[in-house]
Amino acid sequence: MNFDKVGIVAQREFLATVKRKSYLVVTFGMPFFVSLYVGLVAILPTLFINQSSSRNKEIGVVDLAGVIVPEEMERMARGEDSDELRQAAEKIEKIAGPRAGMAANLLKDVTAPVRFRTFAAKDEGVKALVAGDIERLYVVPADWMTSGGIESYQSEDAGFSFARGRTRDSLGQLLNRSLMAGRVPHELRPRLENPISNTASEAYTVRKNGEVSTFNPIERVARFAIPGIFSLMFLLSVMISSGYLLQGVAEEKENRVIEIILSSVRPHQLLFGKLLGLGAAGLLQLIVWIAVGTMAVSLLAAAALAMLDFKLFAGCLLFFILGFLMLGSLMTGTGALGTNARESQQLATIWSMLTIMPPAFTWMGILDSPTGTLARILGWFPLTAPITMMLRLGTGKVPWWDVLVSIVILCGGVFVALRVSGGLFRLGLLMYGKRPTLREVIRQLRHA
Repeated sequence: MNFDKVGIVAQREFLATVKRKSYLVVTFGMPFFVSLYVGLVAILPTLFINQSSSRNKEIGVVDLAGVIVPEEMERMARGEDSDELRQAAEKIEKIAGPRAGMAANLLKDVTAPVRFRTFAAKDEGVKALVAGDIERLYVVPADWMTSGGIESYQSEDAGFSFARGRTRDSLGQLLNRSLMAGRVPHELRPRLENPISNTASEAYTVRKNGEVSTFNPIERVARFAIPGIFSLMFLLSVMISSGYLLQGVAEEKENRVIEIILSSVRPHQLLFGKLLGLGAAGLLQLIVWIAVGTMAVSLLAAAALAMLDFKLFAGCLLFFILGFLMLGSLMTGTGALGTNARESQQLATIWSMLTIMPPAFTWMGILDSPTGTLARILGWFPLTAPITMMLRLGTGKVPWWDVLVSIVILCGGVFVALRVSGGLFRLGLLMYGKRPTLREVIRQLRHA
């Protein structure tokens, strides 16, 4: 294969694609609209929470069982013995100060102490609810000690409230503290209410060599995030690149330009050059999106980069490249058999479905048993190997020889895919306005 001609074709396809207005709009406009959408999704619920929480601040309680202790109600209203969520919100605000931003304010608002207001009778509480003086009304019936059931009342025009579940939990906490009042020493109450504290507990990881280290959730997430990101990039890059390629091939067939091109370039060279050029354009688009996303979550990205496993990254990158070359060539060669762009997309979708569906339906089994029979079969089959091996590598339990076998088989699959796709590509390009028959396809495959 003459790689000089391949390079010329790749350079021409890359430059022609990145100069399109539609490409520039999608590449740089998509992050803007996604950021705008995410911002609205984050801001609107916060405004709604603030509005709803400021409208009604008290919760009515009718204690027919006579168990609630007023002192405990006052202590909860003052925020004493606050739960871990509220302690976390206060810690964030104390450390970050004004920079705590929306997240700390939202967490503080949701975890604010619930203020209860007692009523002597249910009718009084209902009137206050109708008048809008309270947000909700709870009635603790006389048989609560034996049944444990309570009655809940809300107005018919009550909207959705994020704090609704918290008010019910706060009532349960109030009842619990009232039962312990005078019976259990005050210093024992935190352990009875919260036997295992998440903030004070420690978790450790025991490695294969027996070394014990502090459990790092970011490290665990990074091992599965890297294969997941590469799998997503693999699918997006193939879809984007094949879309550009099939659209360009369809236009060249309709304009009859392809016949002039094939007079100086062999079909295999044209296919490989287009695949590299448009693949580079698709990857550039993904890199821009990822770069914008990384800037938006710079703190999280820096933490993930610090825990990056470069061996895992290199392995996923290798399977990404091999899988892209194989699947991209198959989709392009098959898509070239179509008489128009829409038909070409439909024919090319067959390969993407064969690549995506098996790992998508069995990913839990692959992660649960990365060295099992199912994981090895999918990891050694060329079409399903890229995504499957990325998932298997993330577990850190795959032996080196298993990975080597998959790489060798996948390299063979890339070679066969390029040969077969080149023949189909040549057949589809030269048959203008006519779909080749099955016999012609088989004959071309034998020739390839």
